[in-house]
Amino acid sequence: MPSSLRDAARPLERATPDGGTPDRGTPGRGSPRGFRPEVQALRALAVAMVVLFHLWPGRLPGGYVGVDVFFVISGFLITGHLLRETEATGRVRLARFWARRARRLLPAAYLVLAVTVVATVLVAPRSLWQQWFRETLGATLYVENWVLAADAVDYLAADADPSPVQHYWSLSTEEQFYLVWPLLALLAAVVATRRGASTRRTTAVLLAAATAGSFAYSLWLTSASPASAYFVTPARAWQFGAGALLALWLARPDRRPVRDGVRVAAGWAGLAALVACALVYDASTPFPGTAAVVPVLATVAVIAAGAPGGRLSPAPLYAWRPVSFTADVSYSLYLWHWPAIVLAPFVLGHEAGLVERLLLLAGVVLLSALSKRFVEDPARFSTRWDLHRTRRALGATVAGTAALSLVAGCALSVAQHRAAEQREVAARVVAERPACFGAEAMDGDRPCANPDLDDVAVPAPEAVADDVAGPGKCFVDVDESALADCSFGPVDDPDVPHVVLVGDSHARALMPAFLELVDQGRLSLSVQLKSSCAWSTGPVDSDDERARTCEQWKDRLEPWLEEQAPATDAVVTTGYLKYLSGDRTRQATDLAAAWRPVAERGVPVVALSDNPSHDDEPSQCLDQGLLARPDRCDVPQRQAFPDPQVFEDAADEVPGATFVDLTRFYCRDGSCPAVIGGVNVYRDEHHLTTTYTRTMTPYLERELRDAGVPV
Repeated sequence: MPSSLRDAARPLERATPDGGTPDRGTPGRGSPRGFRPEVQALRALAVAMVVLFHLWPGRLPGGYVGVDVFFVISGFLITGHLLRETEATGRVRLARFWARRARRLLPAAYLVLAVTVVATVLVAPRSLWQQWFRETLGATLYVENWVLAADAVDYLAADADPSPVQHYWSLSTEEQFYLVWPLLALLAAVVATRRGASTRRTTAVLLAAATAGSFAYSLWLTSASPASAYFVTPARAWQFGAGALLALWLARPDRRPVRDGVRVAAGWAGLAALVACALVYDASTPFPGTAAVVPVLATVAVIAAGAPGGRLSPAPLYAWRPVSFTADVSYSLYLWHWPAIVLAPFVLGHEAGLVERLLLLAGVVLLSALSKRFVEDPARFSTRWDLHRTRRALGATVAGTAALSLVAGCALSVAQHRAAEQREVAARVVAERPACFGAEAMDGDRPCANPDLDDVAVPAPEAVADDVAGPGKCFVDVDESALADCSFGPVDDPDVPHVVLVGDSHARALMPAFLELVDQGRLSLSVQLKSSCAWSTGPVDSDDERARTCEQWKDRLEPWLEEQAPATDAVVTTGYLKYLSGDRTRQATDLAAAWRPVAERGVPVVALSDNPSHDDEPSQCLDQGLLARPDRCDVPQRQAFPDPQVFEDAADEVPGATFVDLTRFYCRDGSCPAVIGGVNVYRDEHHLTTTYTRTMTPYLERELRDAGVPV
């Protein structure tokens, strides 16, 4: 997937467009009842920010704050509905409430999911099918936010391309709110009845406690694990709670009216704050946490202000036809826009340009209008299928969910089966080790060629994501900082050289070759590996959480290396230069500063050159009918290695350190192939496959021996 669209999704689909459905009635002066033009305007603004953010992420980097707007709206409107019902009847008809939500949300949502499944099969590379269909199943069952939360803290999954259903995470969060919040309202009604207390007051106390607890949890989790905090429902519930508390406040009969001048100022201030957040916030902003307070309070201010009178009132803006139209189609627009953005490059064969993005925007607006007219509205208002009846609506919900889950599950099963078959093929080829297989094709001054491997690429593109260096327990993830305890071979045998492998995921990618040397009895091995954390004294050029855990890990690493020094024959390292801050000179100096204490203890340090990096995944390129011409998926060497001498410069600064250049096993004649000797070299944009790494084993042994390591 093109990098700019991928970058737009790194803060990941920060919006949901539903937020409940206001009754079409007489506008109230601050009452939560009736049609509220300011809520419609907020819907329009929020969905516009999200869509523009995804189409032009650099222009509106904080457009993801639309999620906060919609969550507050949901809490506000749904609480108003439930409050009126409990005060009128003393109970909450849960089945009826959930049936109404199903009629409102599921028909359009499931239509988009079904179309996306078909489009994925038709245009998407098979290498993406497992991830995409797994997320489709999660979206169908409204647990996509938890799927993404698990992936966000899994380094191997965190770099995956965004799926066309990724935006369903926010809808999943909202649906989970719809399941739990009525139960809380029902609990409040029961408690109030038993104690003879006011239902509204009891509800407010329970809601305030839940909101405060969620906010505290959100602050803690955003600091401890922002990757997962963004998606999990408990860290988002306080935003629904803010809207709910506002609904309770506006419904108070003893509430004093607010002057129009104050309401005008509050309305404009809220709108201005939302636009400012969209312009100022970006992917590096810790979120939700304290940063989410501003858009939440801004939304509360706009709703509380209502549509006041006066010349300076924002009310005419709320009534503007483009605003009301955008609000009316906001749900369908949200559903359709992201699949269109993700799938468009695969249809076009290139990243969409300005004109193509404008046409794409016009197309999804038209599609959204049609979807509202022929899907949303009939499902909500038509009596033709008796969906207004609770049992019929819930039955149709169960049937639709089961059918779509079956389709998504079958598609996922087929993708997994194909990947398993390709892994078996790869295993057979690797076991046979034909002539010129993998790295052997790059050894020596002249390329080694085997015609039998001309049309071969193992692992196949659809299986490449699973070709991961293990074991995973030896790899410290993004949000962790404890050292791993991983050793292999006869570590205590003084006759067997002991090597320590230190670094990030690029060092991990070379681990299979070291493990083969362990199996051959050439060495024993200990590893200390952490994602996005090269062995350097310099800070990580990344977000706060990644940098914080990296520094903590390195603080623990240095005394560990000192303790291991007497039994260590060499420390081997490499790393991904992208996460090293500063220019080339600064990076080399920081690397050397980390290595120098080890070398001064008499332990040789061997620095391996980094592997190439690509702008897009080579496996996707190969999967788009280019296996017959894999050279079209190659990357120029100067592009793959923008700073090729950093490790060499660092080694030159440290007596006892040696640089080993492995570039000739990745590149030849100024080009770095995606397929070498019948082997698919890259698992993603910048990680080697385990299969290719294993073919490098004899050459890595030779290079280590030449560097003075007694293997």
